Amino acid sequence: MPDIQIICVNDGSTDGSRAILQEYADRDSRIEIIDKPNGGLSSARNAAYPYIQGKYTLFVDSDDWIELDLCGKTYRKAEETGAQISVFFYQREGKDDAGNMCRRITSDDKMTVEEKLPILDYPSTWGKLWNTRFLLDNKLDFPEGLVFEDNLHNWQSVTLADKISVVPERLYHYRYTPGSITETQGKHLFHMIPIYNKIQEYLLESGYYRLYREQFISLKLTIYRRHYRGLLDSLKPTFEAMIRENITDEDREFYRSGKVKRRIARFYKMVIDGSPFERGVYQTFAAIRQFLCPKKK
Repeated sequence: MPDIQIICVNDGSTDGSRAILQEYADRDSRIEIIDKPNGGLSSARNAAYPYIQGKYTLFVDSDDWIELDLCGKTYRKAEETGAQISVFFYQREGKDDAGNMCRRITSDDKMTVEEKLPILDYPSTWGKLWNTRFLLDNKLDFPEGLVFEDNLHNWQSVTLADKISVVPERLYHYRYTPGSITETQGKHLFHMIPIYNKIQEYLLESGYYRLYREQFISLKLTIYRRHYRGLLDSLKPTFEAMIRENITDEDREFYRSGKVKRRIARFYKMVIDGSPFERGVYQTFAAIRQFLCPKKK
């Protein structure tokens, strides 16, 4: 597909990236450079929106790469199906993991609430081809100042889309980089709480909350636990306090009802209900994990 536009957002880089971009732009008229002060991933994506001219939009993060036929295959699928979002799969590089989320997504088109549910647990913006008018008309930009912005964007777009198609091939290469935002154990993991608060606000305001209620609560409880496990031990008490402050009576009823996996329910009995037995069990298993797969302190 030679007829493409390549927008490169130089997000205040200080490592010589700007000169490299210019070298490529001088050789290829399809490349456009946007210079801006450093503002992070959401800010960089939002900065590109006014310049998009193509019928479809693909996001590629700066440390990843794509298969040469990704654009062609996803474009044809979107044109054939009329889908506003075309999902494709990825290969995780640098780590022996091909992406468990992908395995739960079938190749069938997604139109109903039930069919869309697996996509809600596949939040990566770069894992989808987007109809540009769908993005712009629905004002689907990214929340700035927060990490894990893909999650809010994904919930908004998946619930709004009339049709989602799937290209069941690994066309994107996600680079696993030790020390990157998604692989470190710091305070940025706290950001998932305000992100899920924003998701709930959106669902309530848009009228989608009742339709997606169980999936929303289940995913929220699962992801809070996942992030807790990834934190430095010194930060876990703060995150527990944040969870207790943000958990609702509806959330409590849900994890006590048996609708979540047992390990999720036990975690919340420890954090919310203050069960010393569950804390002892959790700490025992955490010590075993640390012994088998030690993490840096």
